[in-house]
Amino acid sequence: MTSETLTVEEALLRAEQIDRNLDAFDETAPKAVAAMGGRDVLARSCEMTCIGPIPRIDADAWQAMSDEYEGRREHGAVNRGQ
Repeated sequence: MTSETLTVEEALLRAEQIDRNLDAFDETAPKAVAAMGGRDVLARSCEMTCIGPIPRIDADAWQAMSDEYEGRREHGAVNRGQ
């Protein structure tokens, strides 16, 4: 694990990115997020990638989130850009 020094502005930007990602996960798979321990637990698992902060969770957790998203989408609970 490497450590990098961020400016205050960079740290705030990173926190905002993580918060936006968590909002998206909460909106699309709230039960799966709750089952993982909530937003705070999910936030602690986030790692910066080339596309932004992504949680480091196992395949089963990703599958649960995907299944919930698809189930909600099929029933009109998730807006797919409309």
